[in-house]
Amino acid sequence: MAGKCPKCQNMVGSVRAEQINITNNAGNAFAGAAYTCPHCQTILGVTVDPYAFKNEIAIELMKRMRGGR
Repeated sequence: MAGKCPKCQNMVGSVRAEQINITNNAGNAFAGAAYTCPHCQTILGVTVDPYAFKNEIAIELMKRMRGGR
């Protein structure tokens, strides 16, 4: 499902994903992803990087299963 970029008005059928750092008010840092228009590189959305998030959960589970915290 394609939409239009709000800046350049080109049809966007796919986006570019770029790695960014996200911090919250408490100062915690997370790996993030910015989704940008492939034509003009305008940021269309930002989210926690799902792959990094999955890996962090897996590492934490492995630590806990081994008895560490």
